[in-house]
Amino acid sequence: MSMNVEVRPLAEWLVSAAILLSLLVIGRPLLVPFAFALLLWAVLNALTEVLKRLRVPGFLSWALSVLLIVGAFYIVVRIFSDETSAMAAEAPIYFAKLQQLAAQWIHFLRLGKLPALTDIFSASGIADVLGSVAASAGDLLFQMGLIAVYVGFLLAEQRFLPGKLEKLERDETRRDETAKVVRAIARQVQTYLGVCTFLSVAMAAATYACLRLLGLHFAGFWALVMFFANYIPTVGGAAVALPAVSALIQSESLGEFAFVAIALFAVHFVLANIVSTIMLGRTLNMSPLAIILALSFWGLIWGISGLFLAVPMTGALVIVCEHVEGLHWVAAALAGPEPRAKKPRTKRAA
Repeated sequence: MSMNVEVRPLAEWLVSAAILLSLLVIGRPLLVPFAFALLLWAVLNALTEVLKRLRVPGFLSWALSVLLIVGAFYIVVRIFSDETSAMAAEAPIYFAKLQQLAAQWIHFLRLGKLPALTDIFSASGIADVLGSVAASAGDLLFQMGLIAVYVGFLLAEQRFLPGKLEKLERDETRRDETAKVVRAIARQVQTYLGVCTFLSVAMAAATYACLRLLGLHFAGFWALVMFFANYIPTVGGAAVALPAVSALIQSESLGEFAFVAIALFAVHFVLANIVSTIMLGRTLNMSPLAIILALSFWGLIWGISGLFLAVPMTGALVIVCEHVEGLHWVAAALAGPEPRAKKPRTKRAA
């Protein structure tokens, strides 16, 4: 039995995919801030709706939502700036402790002589790294300003979007279908970001509590690291090693290292596998394999920003493909398993 493949449609699809991929790569400086602006816009709308349900007046709801977002960004920047300054001041001490611990483990495992870290990381190399970090920080500030501008224009255009949608699609049936897709995407993105934010706050609180309980330094910094890491599926569990290693370097105690690692991994396991499943339910209709592939694809073309955007963007793609004829197979391939139907109970014979 042979399979017939239509060459022309396949060629058109491959050319279209290549053009789209090229646009995503070339347009990264413009598209990444705009994608983050869309997510932030969705968060602002979700916060405003929550406040309105609490009977807060409309204008005051928007003002409080903006203040909450700005306040959260200020706290993050303040903690990072303070903690990183303290870490830079104590870096030589922890550098020496790391060298000592590494030498002990190399001797225990009988792997030969360990080269000194000062031989691996030269002064010029460290200077280059610091220069790159400074350049990245400047670029981040520029990106945040660009995102704020995009969000401002989105909020200004928000009330005109329904009218523009009606002008773009004259067919009333297709217009209703398009509006349905837009609402489904907005609902999914808002729910996903809300649940992720809740889980990230819980993980950050657990990290801060563990490190402060042991009297270790930089608890706020590692709490923020865990907060952001938990927005990326499968990465939060691996990021647990960072505060655990920091605890080992500071205390030089395997007991404290094991306590931090086991406690944070247990919290992450419960949040990621139980709480997330209960709160998200079928909202994020994506298979685990699709999530891994999405992280790989978007991370490859957009870097770290792509890792944060991968899941909501791929989830939106699934919804769009469900409503576009000829692309149902894409939605079916990316979607998660269907829930099992409950078997009807049979009455026992008397």
